Amino acid sequence: MKHSSLFVLMMCLVGGIVLLSGCTTSPGVPNVTPTLTPVPPTTGDPSSCIGDADCVPAQCCHPESCINKQFQPDCSAVLCTAACLGPLDCGAGHCRCMDGKCQVVPGPGPVLSGQATLIIAVKDAPKVKDDDGTITRLLLNISEVSVQKAAPNQTISQSDEEVSATETAETDTAGWITVINETQSVDLLQFVNVSKVLGEKTLDAGTYTQIRLKIDSGTITVDDIDYPLTVPSGVLKLNRGFVLVPNETRMLTLDFNVEKSVVSTGSDKYLLKPVIAIFSERA
Repeated sequence: MKHSSLFVLMMCLVGGIVLLSGCTTSPGVPNVTPTLTPVPPTTGDPSSCIGDADCVPAQCCHPESCINKQFQPDCSAVLCTAACLGPLDCGAGHCRCMDGKCQVVPGPGPVLSGQATLIIAVKDAPKVKDDDGTITRLLLNISEVSVQKAAPNQTISQSDEEVSATETAETDTAGWITVINETQSVDLLQFVNVSKVLGEKTLDAGTYTQIRLKIDSGTITVDDIDYPLTVPSGVLKLNRGFVLVPNETRMLTLDFNVEKSVVSTGSDKYLLKPVIAIFSERA
């Protein structure tokens, strides 16, 4: 009798387990454990990541480290110089996710895709008096401004220091992208404290290595007398690069130093030998 009671009790327990299983699992549907999708961390270590797309520069200007994009600083109102100072400047390095951390990796990053707007402007550095008289006007007839796109992995020279323009006879368009192709007469001395915008164009994002100017002619006014300004070659190249980020508007201001750019050869003759600082800023 005792054995029969024990057998009945065991059967009841087994039946209860079967019934419970039937209530939690639909017939014909396997009981599969759901796969969890990893989520980028938003607390704790700001450098944590799960992929390269999570990582961005940690500082607005001349960044020295990388951070998860959810922690990136607001750089919308920050103006940076074009100098190559940090390990991420000028293609020296880029951000990657390695071992779960955003880190600086040497070398240029992946090619940027998308487009950006480039604005070209000119201005004049202050001080316009020298031993040869007071310059009251420097009129330049600028007919073209072009830029050159960098080759893959090509490094560039970025700086806001003055550079002497290189005279060249080249007029070919191979490798050059025309930004402005309309002659404009600009009196630089009217734009000492403000910039004169020459034009703008939508370009592919990426790295650019040089800027080329075509100046057809000029006039200089010294002590209220006008003189022709000779432009030896008419085509000038500036060895200064810049980077266009997708969906960004960037302004390049060509800041002429008039005192250094005009050379008096005697007998009331003047040559244009441009010395220019290039300022790159987010517009």
